[in-house]
Amino acid sequence: MTPRMLKQTLEEWSREVHVPADLAGRALRRRSRLRLTRFAGAVACAAVVAAVALLVPLVVAPRFAPPVGTGGAPVVVPVQPYRQTTPAQDVLADTENSPPKTMIAAGRVAVSAYYTWRSRTVAGRKVLDRTWYLLDQVTESYEKTEWGWAEVAPGLRWAAVLEKDLPVRRIGVFDMETRQVRAWVPVDHPVGGVAWSPDGTRLLATTYDEPPDLDMTSADERRCPGQVPATPDNPRRPPQMISTSRTGFYVVDVATATAGDFHAVDPCLTDNSNVRRDFRWSDDGRLIREASNIWKRPDAFYDLDGRPHDAPDGYVLTESQAGVSPDGTLLAGRDGMPTKVNELSTGKVVGRQQVLQLRAWADDRRLVALGCAGTCGSEFHNGLVLVGVDGKDMVQLSVYRKNSLKPEAWQPVLTLR
Repeated sequence: MTPRMLKQTLEEWSREVHVPADLAGRALRRRSRLRLTRFAGAVACAAVVAAVALLVPLVVAPRFAPPVGTGGAPVVVPVQPYRQTTPAQDVLADTENSPPKTMIAAGRVAVSAYYTWRSRTVAGRKVLDRTWYLLDQVTESYEKTEWGWAEVAPGLRWAAVLEKDLPVRRIGVFDMETRQVRAWVPVDHPVGGVAWSPDGTRLLATTYDEPPDLDMTSADERRCPGQVPATPDNPRRPPQMISTSRTGFYVVDVATATAGDFHAVDPCLTDNSNVRRDFRWSDDGRLIREASNIWKRPDAFYDLDGRPHDAPDGYVLTESQAGVSPDGTLLAGRDGMPTKVNELSTGKVVGRQQVLQLRAWADDRRLVALGCAGTCGSEFHNGLVLVGVDGKDMVQLSVYRKNSLKPEAWQPVLTLR
C-alpha cells in the first residue's frame, strides 16, 4: 500500500467512526520525523495496513476520481490561508528530461504544473489546445491530466481545474494529495480561466462566450464600436480598442465550493489586445487586476463588483513576471538579455543577468529565470535557471528546450510552495 492509498483509506474510515480527519497525515508525518530504520519502518507500516484491513475494506480510488462527498451534505473543502514557510530542500532540478519528469523547485517557488500545446480546428477556426501536467508531491513527479485548464494554489495543496473544450460550466477543486476532485462549483456563465487569491481561499473565474484561445484572424472584425480601421490615408491610427469574448467574472469561495454573483464586464473595457484576457488578483487580494500589454502603461484595477478602481496603495508598475522582491526592496526589470534588477527606492541598477526573462523570486537575492543554452545563439533554445541578483552563481534547473515556440514544447508554471 502506498502512502497516499493508506492516507485515503484512513481518512475514509475516520469519517465513518468520527476519529480526527487528519489521522493519516499525522501518522505519516510522525513516521517521517522518527526516521525509522528500514526494518522497523517496514514492520510499522505492515502493522498499520493490517489494522486497516480488519476495520474497513480496501478502497483504491481511481486517478482523477469524481468529487468526494456523501448524499446531499454541504461540501466543505478544508482550505487554509496560505502562509509562506521555508522549504525543506532548497533546489530541485531535472536536467535530464524534457519535458521534466521530476520536481523542479528553488527557494520559495516550484514548477507546480506545465503544459504542452497544439492547434486544432473547431467549426473551421483554429483554437489553442493545452495538455496539462500537474505536480505530484508524494512522488515528486509530474502527471499527465485530462483537464483543459489548471491553476495550482500557493502551497501546492489544491488546484482549480476546468474540463476540456473551454469555456465550461463548472469549476473543479482538485486535491493535489489524493488526486481527486474534492468539489465541483457550477456556474451559469461558462468559465475559461481561473486564478487563486494570494491567500489560496478564493478563486477568480473569468467567463467567456467563445473559446478564450480561439484564433482571431482579423483585428478589424473585433473592433469596438466607434473605432475606425486603418486606411491608406490614415495608416497610423491611434491604438484601437479590440472587442473580446470575455463576458465577466465570478468570485468563488473555495471552502464552501460556491460562486458569488456574476459580474458582467464590457468586452471593450480593456487595453489588452490578447484574445484570452483572464482577470487576476491584486497583491493584497482586495481588488481585481487586468494586466496591460502596453509597455509602461499601468495595470487596470476593479473592485469585486467589476467597477473601475484606483490602484491599491503601494502599487508598483512592473515590467517582468518576477516583479518586486519578497522583502520589497528590489524590482526585476523587463525581458531581454541582459536583464537587470533595480533598487526600488532609488531606481539604481544593482545587478545584471545574462538571461532572457526574470520569472519569479526564489528569495530576496535569487531569481528563477529563463536562460538560453551556450552563448545564446538562439533565444528559443532556452530553459529554467536560478541566478543571483548580481548575475553570478547560475544553476541550471531544466533541460534547455530546442525550440520553445514549437508545438508540444512544454511551458512551465511557477507557484509559491
